Amino acid sequence: MSAPAAQRTHLLDALRGFALFGVVWSNYAVLSIWLFMAPEAKAALPGALLDEPLETFHTILIDGKFYSIFSLLFGIGFGFFLAKGSDGLWRFYRRMFILLIIGWLHLRYLWAGDILFLYAVLGLLLPLFRGLSDRALLIWAAALILSPIAIDGAVVLTNARFDPVEPFVRWMEASDARYGNTTFDAFLAMADGSWKELMHANDRGWIFRFVNLMESNRPPKVLGLFLIGLWVSRRKLFADVEAHAPLLTRLCIGGFTLGLPFSVLMWWAEGHVGYPPEASSLVRTASYALSVVPLAIAIASGFALLWRNERWKSRLMLMAPMGRMALTNYLMQTIIALGLFTGVGSGWGTRVSAVMYEGIALFVFILQVLWSHWWLKRFRFGPMEWLWRSLTYGKVMPMRK
Repeated sequence: MSAPAAQRTHLLDALRGFALFGVVWSNYAVLSIWLFMAPEAKAALPGALLDEPLETFHTILIDGKFYSIFSLLFGIGFGFFLAKGSDGLWRFYRRMFILLIIGWLHLRYLWAGDILFLYAVLGLLLPLFRGLSDRALLIWAAALILSPIAIDGAVVLTNARFDPVEPFVRWMEASDARYGNTTFDAFLAMADGSWKELMHANDRGWIFRFVNLMESNRPPKVLGLFLIGLWVSRRKLFADVEAHAPLLTRLCIGGFTLGLPFSVLMWWAEGHVGYPPEASSLVRTASYALSVVPLAIAIASGFALLWRNERWKSRLMLMAPMGRMALTNYLMQTIIALGLFTGVGSGWGTRVSAVMYEGIALFVFILQVLWSHWWLKRFRFGPMEWLWRSLTYGKVMPMRK
């Protein structure tokens, strides 16, 4: 591997590892079951006084930004496969099909908040855009990312007579009626339950997740970010950061300038714009679209700019092994959480406040960074990366160094 290619790979691995930090911070609000608790129950927990400032911090700087960075990286990776010609495209399809299976198993039997299944489904659509020009890619990306505003605007203008999500909501309500309680109740029961309660929650959780993805208009956003990632791959922004430093600087400054005010607006709207519900949803949707993607681009660009400094590079490089094992570490974050927060393990769910699950998430991330370093000194791939790669290429890949 040439020096520039190696540097590019290390940078992307480190950025992917950094994104996993934001992901575990966000996901543990759900995996700890804290998100589903009643306000009175949250207020009774130790450290609950910090809940509100932590929620503010998360809404403005964390929520949505790091899965968006992951989505960008996914699109960049697709660009690498395209560079390999038709053989690379065929392997990309196989890779997506395998990821689809992994994502479904994760979604159906471990955690309803899975993102892999959606990535795989939308990833299968990416080859349809490979013939577009760079300009057309960005136009399509912008249209997809902003499309939720048009959808929610149509809901408001028609007084909710046009609501494409309504059939999916009815589907979830029918599921709740069939079981005699809400999906939230099923999630709460996991805290003290056995495998039976965990499987019962997962029986219903995947429907809840599907509805949640539709309500938040997530598919077009993610596909739009994939296309931006493909554009970044074509322009080779991360292959030679120094050469593209002026563009990356503009993206960083512009992303923060646009994204931060709208992120603050999104936080403010959650507590102040409540009626009518459709209007509240439109304000949140618009502020989300105009904050999350610009901030994700700004953070990724800023990360790349810091990479030019040798002192910063040596610090950021610590997260590269974590990023090389992103699939393994992402799934491990779920497994560790199930062991900590559900009745099949320690049963800490519903007993930890926001500051406590945040501290646990930080500890898990540090532990995974250390473990990833240890593992990759001895093996070429993470366990799930080895499986994914072997199935993609149709042969058992050598594992030990």
